[in-house]
This record gives sequence, C-alpha cells and structure tokens, in this order.
Amino acid sequence: MSNHRSATSNPRPAGDDTSCVAADDKKHDGPGSSITSSDARTAPLTMDSLISTLESTLSTSPCGIDGIDSEDDGKIGTISTLNHDFMASRQDWYGASLKYWDDVKPTVDGMLGGYANLSPSDLAASNKFLRHVQRNKRPDLQFGASCECGAGIGRVTKGLFLPLNFTQCDLVEASAELISHAPEYIDDPGGGSTSQHLTSNPASSKCRFFCTGLEEFEPKPNTYDVVWVQWCIIYLTDLDCINFLRRMGTSLRDGGILVI
Repeated sequence: MSNHRSATSNPRPAGDDTSCVAADDKKHDGPGSSITSSDARTAPLTMDSLISTLESTLSTSPCGIDGIDSEDDGKIGTISTLNHDFMASRQDWYGASLKYWDDVKPTVDGMLGGYANLSPSDLAASNKFLRHVQRNKRPDLQFGASCECGAGIGRVTKGLFLPLNFTQCDLVEASAELISHAPEYIDDPGGGSTSQHLTSNPASSKCRFFCTGLEEFEPKPNTYDVVWVQWCIIYLTDLDCINFLRRMGTSLRDGGILVI
C-alpha cells in the first residue's frame, strides 16, 4: 500500500490547515517523566471483541445490523457472518492491492495516479500544515524522526520531511518493486526516478526502508515525532486499521503527532 494513491478512485489534493491530526494518546506526568499507556489502549484488539462491541452498539440503532451483499444480493444477517466471509478472503484482499501497486510505474505520476502536477501544491500545503501545528498547536513537536506509511518511492519523505531537516526518515511500503526505487528517487536532485548525481552523503542516508504492509508493521515505542498516513489507510481492514493506529500511537515520542 502506497502513499497518495487508490486503485479504485483518483487521488484528491490534501488540505492545508484543515488536515486531520491525531495527537499521541499518552499521559504526561511532567517534564522528563516517563510515558505510560494503559494496557487497554496498547493491547491488540481481537476480532471477537470488535464484533461484540459493534453488535452491542448497533443493537440499539434503528438501522439494525443486517445488510445485502452487493456482489450477489445475498442477505447478510449478522456482523459475525460478514466477518467470517471476509476473513476467508483476507489474504486475497491484501494480495490484490499488492499486485496492483507492483505494476505501477515507480514515478510521482505513478504514485498519484496520473496527477503528478498536484504534488508541488500538496507538499507545500503539508509543509505549511506541519509548521502551523508546531507553532500554534503543539510547540513541543520536534522535527526529528518521521515515518511515511505507504511510502511508495518516498514522495513525502523527499518533498516534506527532508526539506524540514528531519534527521531520521523511515519509509514503510508493502511493494518491494516500489520501495527498491526509493533511494534513487530520493537522491535524485531532478526529482526523477533515477539518479546520476549521487553525493558522498546522499539524502537517503538519513532513511530506513521497511518492505512490509502496514497491517504487519510493528515499530518500537517512543520512536517517531511525526507519523504520516496519507491516502493509504483505505487498504487496511477495519480490525487491522484499529490495531495499526494503536501501534503507531505507541510509537510516538512525547509531543509527537499522527497525521491522517
């Protein structure tokens, strides 16, 4: 799964100061204090507990909890039935996404579904947004370590984090084909996907590359100042999304933010 892209719809430009931020869900006991999180917020959520919560909540809803399968018009009686059918194809769900992005050209145009012209304005708005958050919302936010989720070839790392002088930039991407091109793209001063101008200290030397899906990525706690999840969270199942956000929340440093 890669940043700024969708296999089923065209990407749309990110907003500026109205972008969504989820701050770290940690308790601060004062300067220099340790960061603590309750087990309830950090332990992986199980599908059984998620279904139980959903059914309990929806049982009081006038809408009910049944529905229709859009593919064969069959009625789905319960959330449990829907989940059973879906989990049987979970591997196909992620496999189809990976196959699609493995076939996409490792260029900015490929990452943005043919809308490379949007990239400069998108990155400028994102830069403005981060500076606004640091200046007006989170003065203790540091531009130290970043994580670009669904990174593709590293468009956001190259165009946003490195210009802001982040000292460590992690890129997480499921497609081995795309992430293999990331160092070349990041080091190319011309912005292309290949480079003939590598220096003795290339920009990619600040980067670490993780070839794994977001559903399997498990960073260490207290690692990142900024976690960036842009136009890729749609590729996660509901349960994987919840557990992913919990893990990434735990990975935030004191004052860190998660941007969706």
